[in-house]
Amino acid sequence: MINLPFKKSKVNLLDGKKSIVALDIGTESVKSILFTIDQSGVSVNRVSRIQQQPHAMRSGIITNLDTVLENCSLSIDELLNNLKEDEYPKHVITGIAGEYIQGVSIVVNYQREENFDKEVTKKEQEKIIAQIKSQIAADGKGDLSQRTGLRGEDIEILHITPTGLEIGGMPVNTLVGYKGQDVRLHFYASFAPKTYTEALRKVANNLNFNVLGIVSQPFAVARAHSAGENSNFSAIFIDIGGGTTDVAIVKDGNIAETQMFAFGGRVFTKELAKLTDSDFRHAEQRKIKYSNKELPREVSRQVQKVMYSTANLWMRTLKVALASCEDIDILPSQIYLCGGGALLPDIKEAMLEFPWKKDLPFTVVPKIEMFTPDLLGAVTDNSGKLENVYDITPASLAKFVYDMEIDKAKFDINWDA
Repeated sequence: MINLPFKKSKVNLLDGKKSIVALDIGTESVKSILFTIDQSGVSVNRVSRIQQQPHAMRSGIITNLDTVLENCSLSIDELLNNLKEDEYPKHVITGIAGEYIQGVSIVVNYQREENFDKEVTKKEQEKIIAQIKSQIAADGKGDLSQRTGLRGEDIEILHITPTGLEIGGMPVNTLVGYKGQDVRLHFYASFAPKTYTEALRKVANNLNFNVLGIVSQPFAVARAHSAGENSNFSAIFIDIGGGTTDVAIVKDGNIAETQMFAFGGRVFTKELAKLTDSDFRHAEQRKIKYSNKELPREVSRQVQKVMYSTANLWMRTLKVALASCEDIDILPSQIYLCGGGALLPDIKEAMLEFPWKKDLPFTVVPKIEMFTPDLLGAVTDNSGKLENVYDITPASLAKFVYDMEIDKAKFDINWDA
């Protein structure tokens, strides 16, 4: 039995009554959502955003815990304002990103050597899943140990999430009751250094929350799209945050690859600060006004020179990340952008000018669109504030909780085996 960090809740979260918090602790801001879930999906009831100080985070990782705790407390206070005490949430789901977060999609082919002509029992199914998860846990920790120099005991399994089952070549929701020898299981496994996850748990404990799970953010974002459950859906999701850019590649309904690199909106701000000889905060405000087309023409032209050259550098970094996806023969021709950095017009311009077919395995030039909240699957916004591309990540974390609870309720599978 593998004890996974994603806790099997003892209470029924699908009753539509128990409030849950999705907490996205980003480099530039803390974003939180108060939501409930029922059989039909996620209901977003309140949204909060609190700006982070420059020293609070670096590359998606907490560097000043006290500052982050204070910002998270302010964000949660906004969510709880005027709520009755019995309406307070008890559970939180939080995301994690960064260069040292290992995410890998795994397809396992398993042969039933004995009794393959008999129907799979629940006991046999759980035995198969337990064996495979044990192997995934060992291999994943080994891979991350080699990359980071950390010992296995210093690495935590974030989640080993099932994304598909097949028996005898037929997709199924459960193996139980089916006959066949060849079984194929699709999983997405995610691992992180314990120092990162311990910092996030300190935040949750300080806020008196039970941690439902710590989730790989690019995985959650890719799963949250309304078309994500279609078996023929393929796309590349690029979440450009303040400290990192997170990439997830979906092929035929399964997440095939995730990549993260430490190049986000903060690099653009620092370059602008150097050019204008200004402090970080002033440069950040100027960058935002530039994105919103609120600067005088001459000032906008000066800012554009910096943003354009930096965007081309970012594009070259993205190229390296996509080129490292060696197991993908042809990359999907649909790209979705989200995160605050996606609002910079020069990002999209650099992407439109890039020779995709020449430098990467694309059969056609990809179509580039914004991943806006209206494209989220099974998410209803009752707050009226879920309206920006930087709201996608916290909303995706909420959708992750819904997906996990639905799977437990609907499928005859003990995924925690």
